[in-house]
Amino acid sequence: MWRATVGRRGFIALGLLVAAGCSSGGSDMTGAGGAAGDAGGVDAGGAVPPAGVVADGVRWFGRVDTANAAGPRFSWSGTGFIAQLSGTGLSVGLTLTPSNEPYLFKAVVDGAPQPVFTAAAGAGTYTLATGLAAGTHTVELYRQTEGAEGDSTLTALTVEGGTLMDPPPGPARLIEVIGDSITCGYGDLGMLSDSDCYPTESDWDAYGSVAARALGAEVSTIAASGRGVVRNYAGDTTGTMPLLYPLTLANDGAPLWDFHIEPNAVVINLGTNDISNNKGDPGQAFQDTYQALLQTVRGKYPHAYIVCIIGPLLSGSDLQTIEGYIQGAVSAVNAAGDTRVEFFNQIDPQPSSTEACQYHPHATEQTTMGKQLATELQAKLGW
Repeated sequence: MWRATVGRRGFIALGLLVAAGCSSGGSDMTGAGGAAGDAGGVDAGGAVPPAGVVADGVRWFGRVDTANAAGPRFSWSGTGFIAQLSGTGLSVGLTLTPSNEPYLFKAVVDGAPQPVFTAAAGAGTYTLATGLAAGTHTVELYRQTEGAEGDSTLTALTVEGGTLMDPPPGPARLIEVIGDSITCGYGDLGMLSDSDCYPTESDWDAYGSVAARALGAEVSTIAASGRGVVRNYAGDTTGTMPLLYPLTLANDGAPLWDFHIEPNAVVINLGTNDISNNKGDPGQAFQDTYQALLQTVRGKYPHAYIVCIIGPLLSGSDLQTIEGYIQGAVSAVNAAGDTRVEFFNQIDPQPSSTEACQYHPHATEQTTMGKQLATELQAKLGW
């Protein structure tokens, strides 16, 4: 067996060469303190960022803190990596901070999704693939538990019957999705009668991931259950999504994300928690803060196409109120000269037959939403 431990710069290293300037673009999202990876190509509205360095052993998806040489840390939904090996299996060492909920991860082996597995807090070793035919294989790992539950640290990779190879290049398309529990996939594999939604949470089955796979893109998800634009589901104003957006890790104020990779598109699905739970109209502050978030995103990503959606949990006057504010914010930035922002209102209301945990959209509806979003992005970006 070949075993890699996390070495210098927080990358997986044990005598492997670092591959530089890889072709085809990609979206290695190594974070603050680490070298940039292959850049996700932007659309025709701007130049493609220069290619960088692919980390030894793995290529990351999403935001990752690589500053600690003891191991790269990741926490946001859907964050993970792809590795390529010549051998018959792959295991990982993970250290997970204490949590009230189980940690859920999903492996994809040679393009085939595997069942979600549960990991315990503390240090452990987990088999992602075993018993493979001798030869070259790819193994991906995606975190399904959202960031608020705690951090994950990758400490080791162990290859059965072979060695780790340079990871494959990523696609030239990258989508960033900003949202709340709907975007996390909160309870989307569960039932309305479930009392705890976290054990059935699946970012893999959430609309952002569905859309990205349909478009041959990678996705970076920045989302947290119960969070709003100006106030959260519980009515408090602590840790709203505009405040969390700059973070590399959901629970840690440092390091801040350096935004070194520009996505082709940014999707924002916020506003449900600002008005739900009988809180009433959030007022003009919602529109003003939403507009400020749009301006923040544009400042980080000069060429990205920004799509604003809301849904599918709101209905009636609550939906009309939030839609009005979002449309107002979008109109304001359009009038100021930013025409690459739109309000897309084709995310259908949730049919009662597919309600999942705590009335959240089931995976079947998440799939419908993802297909709707993919169609819109394809039309606007020419994909």
